[in-house]
Amino acid sequence: MSTMRALVLDGHSRAALETLQSLGRAGVQVDVAAEGADCLAFHSRYTVNKLRQPSQSYLSDFHLWLREHDQQRNYELIIPATEASLLGIRALAEDDPLRRKAVLPANQALDTALDKEQTRLLAHELGVPVPQSTLMSSVVEITGIGQCAQFPLVLKPTHSKIMIAGELRTLAAVVARNETQRQEQLRRWLPYTPVLQQQYIQGRGIGAEFLFDRGKKIWHFVHERVHEYPLSGGASSYRLSIKPPDALLRDAEKLLLSLNWHGVAMVEFKMNASGQYWLMEINPRLWGSLALSLDAGVSFPLGLLQLACGRQPQPQPNYKLVYTRDLRTDLDWLKANLLADPQDPLLLTQSRIFSLLELLRPLTGRESWDHFDWHDLGITRRILSSAFSDQLRPVARRIKGWRTQQRWRRHHKAVLQRLTGSGLPKKIVFLCYGNICRSPLAAKLAEQKLSGIAIESAGFHELGGRTCPEKMLRIGEAFGVELAQHRSTRVTRQQLLAADLVIAMDLENINLLKREYPDVLPRTTLLGLFADPASVSIADPYLADETTTRTICNQVRSGVEGLSRSLTQTEAISLETAVPARSGR
Repeated sequence: MSTMRALVLDGHSRAALETLQSLGRAGVQVDVAAEGADCLAFHSRYTVNKLRQPSQSYLSDFHLWLREHDQQRNYELIIPATEASLLGIRALAEDDPLRRKAVLPANQALDTALDKEQTRLLAHELGVPVPQSTLMSSVVEITGIGQCAQFPLVLKPTHSKIMIAGELRTLAAVVARNETQRQEQLRRWLPYTPVLQQQYIQGRGIGAEFLFDRGKKIWHFVHERVHEYPLSGGASSYRLSIKPPDALLRDAEKLLLSLNWHGVAMVEFKMNASGQYWLMEINPRLWGSLALSLDAGVSFPLGLLQLACGRQPQPQPNYKLVYTRDLRTDLDWLKANLLADPQDPLLLTQSRIFSLLELLRPLTGRESWDHFDWHDLGITRRILSSAFSDQLRPVARRIKGWRTQQRWRRHHKAVLQRLTGSGLPKKIVFLCYGNICRSPLAAKLAEQKLSGIAIESAGFHELGGRTCPEKMLRIGEAFGVELAQHRSTRVTRQQLLAADLVIAMDLENINLLKREYPDVLPRTTLLGLFADPASVSIADPYLADETTTRTICNQVRSGVEGLSRSLTQTEAISLETAVPARSGR
């Protein structure tokens, strides 16, 4: 295999780095491609060429790039390590040589695996247990067929990757605890994709991984998720290889056999304490926990290489029962587990004492770390350095945040002192980035509180004439203000120079103001510093759900109320200082 060449796409992913190391140890010359330069796999000793991979948003560019590099190097194997590049290769004709080098099944099988509703229907037809589900296809169904639900429930887009505004986005499943959360999430997703509303299954995640050769099973491997991050359910940060539960393994095989599968796939289940299991999805590519199967003795990347070269892989390996840990993510899991409420049934917590004792497992020889390779220790050093930096970063962020708070509190105080000397402002301008959420709401609320003062709002977004989002109209109505007639405007120098007081919403607004109109900063402060409790920044609610947006709007209202109180005090102080001057004359 020393003269063989392989290309691993999506080098930023965990599966890509494990694939690189597995093939590299076998003497394969491996090129790694990634969209960005900040890619851990680029630092591996096994990487021969570091390639810049085009975005999947432009398929023609990606296909042209892929053909050019394959013509130059004549790869035996091409690995799409994430769903993004998998979709890119799936767009090629089934008999395309590049497609064959990626060892993928036919489009019908691949599409069934990528579509959670099609997967569910297939499983139901084959008698494989699935959660109770309702398919939601349009917003009008939110208060119709899907409303009579028991909480918690799971909302899953039928596809994990969808195109929104020309950009490929990843959508992960969400657990809704109540009707408000359910409706908010569905309103965000349904304009772009159908959504499965599913019964919530409490239990541990089980993954059954396979290598198939044109409908014939070659290898299997089964693991259990020990830690999932985030605690509400996600990728495994710590996992264990297990002996395959017979019925579960048969059902997983049944699904892939019916699809005449070719290549690799992981069939994911949830299993409760009594051993009952339900199908979650089919992952039709190499998976993030690939390190575990490699450490246990099943090299799926090498199996793919042998299939790509027309060779028959060795018989089913007898794999070891071991643990692997994704160190960086598992440290985050450990902190979250220590702080979490162990009584919350929707959080996958463990005994705090036991989770700390687990850290001693490497001493037993049954645990390894993702990407650990005695011949590639530079990767491990970088992981340890990044893990250390990850733990220090929040501390540094808090220190920086505290210093920023103190600096802007002093600046805020100086702005108010200047007002005390000059009397009430004649004009106030509220600023945010888009001028469709925070600043128009603040301006309308201020008009109610501050009679006799000209109130305006503006933003830095270049496109004017935009309307407020529907959620802002609803919240504004609840606050007693009307935002339907508002149209966004781009802030101008003349507008700011005419203002006695400029009030921004966050530090991003301040930085834009500093860059474009630095001379206005002495008359500028932050609305959040008038609020109770005071805060330097009021977050942008544009992409937030309605519950979060309402919380932010309450902060805006509190800031305006605080501004009104402050100006009332300023006026009173100005009158007090003016009385002795009149009596002296």
